[in-house]
Parts: sequence; structure tokens; C-alpha cells
Amino acid sequence: MLPLTGFFRPGELGEPLCQHVVVTKTAHLRVYSPRATPSREPVPGFLHSYGILTEEDGGADLLVDWEGRRLVCPANLRLRVLESTVAFATAFRGMGAGLVPEEAARAADRELRSYHRDYPSHRSHVLTSAWHVPVRWFVLFEPREKTLYEGPHGPRLRYRTPIMTARRRAEEAHEVLLKLGAFQAPAEELAQLIDWLSPFHDESMVELDYAEVSDLFDPQEVVFDDSCDLVRESVSALASGDMLRAGECYGRVVSRWAPAFSVTFSN
Repeated sequence: MLPLTGFFRPGELGEPLCQHVVVTKTAHLRVYSPRATPSREPVPGFLHSYGILTEEDGGADLLVDWEGRRLVCPANLRLRVLESTVAFATAFRGMGAGLVPEEAARAADRELRSYHRDYPSHRSHVLTSAWHVPVRWFVLFEPREKTLYEGPHGPRLRYRTPIMTARRRAEEAHEVLLKLGAFQAPAEELAQLIDWLSPFHDESMVELDYAEVSDLFDPQEVVFDDSCDLVRESVSALASGDMLRAGECYGRVVSRWAPAFSVTFSN
């Protein structure tokens, strides 16, 4: 998903529904593939009339040398903006007039259907989360895969792992949740993540990048963040039937991310 920071109501002057601009700090889950189709299509013009994007139009594809191979993560900004607009409009449809103008939602839906007809092999290589890292993303990684890199305002954190390994970990965690039968919502969210990973080439790499979300924490908190450790320990405890330990580990992760997560739903 690609966060949109504001929406505009169409009119003679194009007055904004929100007069302020929110700088959205985001985390990214990316797939780098040896076989990816670059995408340079610009964001549809009508969306510029309704929203402010958190990424520059026509953003460059990301390249990385990993384990002796050159991998690419296509920006696919046009596709991602369309998907996000449709998803956002659908999610908030019950809120009166909605946060996305009906005209924009319908136009984005038509454009997205047309895009899929024209480019059936294209898919989003990036999931984006505003203000926090979703807990389910940590299931894909192990603590030893954590690395730090320097950002504009201090250290930032990322994880990288082969996609086959990420799929296996997600499927194992999903199986644990299904057997317990008491965690329907997390199980469904994890199943959606597994579905997103499934079509990519088996030699791909998955990256969790805290990116700008790192800036929400003290540098020392970033360096010593053990959210991934706690999530894996929680899943392991669930598998062994230690519900108390599982709840303790999960609760520590949720408490750590609660202040950042709450910003997602603030106006």
C-alpha cells in the first residue's frame, strides 16, 4: 500500500478537503527479484488533482547486489497508487461521504482494471505501512538477519532473507494460528501476506526496511530493537502451548509500537 497524505475535492478552484500537509513516515516490505518488469508509467493525472503522494512521481526502481546476484525492486508507482486509492476508498466507504471523493474512487477503479488488462504480469513489489511496522511482517525474518544503516537523522534498521525462507516461516506461523483456532484475524492477515509473496520468483529476496519509521524512536532504541525476536518467541510459545509466554512477548511488541501505531488513526 502507498500512503496518501491528503485528498482534494474537485471543484472550480480545487479546494483541498485537508488544508494541512502531513509528512508520513513509512516502513516498507519489498521483494527484490532477478526477473522483474521495470515500470516507468507516471501516476494518473486525475490522482494529482485529489491527493498528495508520499513518493515522487516516476520514482526509480531499486537495485541491490545480494548473495552474488543483481536484484531489482520495481517502483511501480502508478500501480501502487491506484491500488492504494481503491483500497482506501473501500475501507472507509462507511464513513459518510468517505475520505476519498467518489469521483476519484471510481476513476481509480476504472484505471486499475485497465492497468491489469494491459499489464497482466505486473504486480506491486512493495507494501508500505504508515507510522509503524505491522507485527505480521516480523514473522518473515530472524534476528540474525537484522542490519543497521545510516539514515538522514540517525540509524535505521532492515532485515533481508530469501523469499523461500520467508514463505516457509509465514506458512509455519499460519499453521500454528490455524491449529489454535482463536486468532482468526491475525491468521487471515498472515494468509494475505503469504498470497502476496507466492507469485514472485523463487530466487527473490524479501526486505523489511524500517525506513523513516526509525526516526520515530531514539537511536539507541533502533539499534537494540528486538521486535523480531519477540514475535518469533511468541509464535514458538504458541506452538508449544505456552500461552502465558506467548502473550507476554506479543504484549511487549504491541506496547513498543503503540505510540507510533496510534498516529495511523489520528487526524
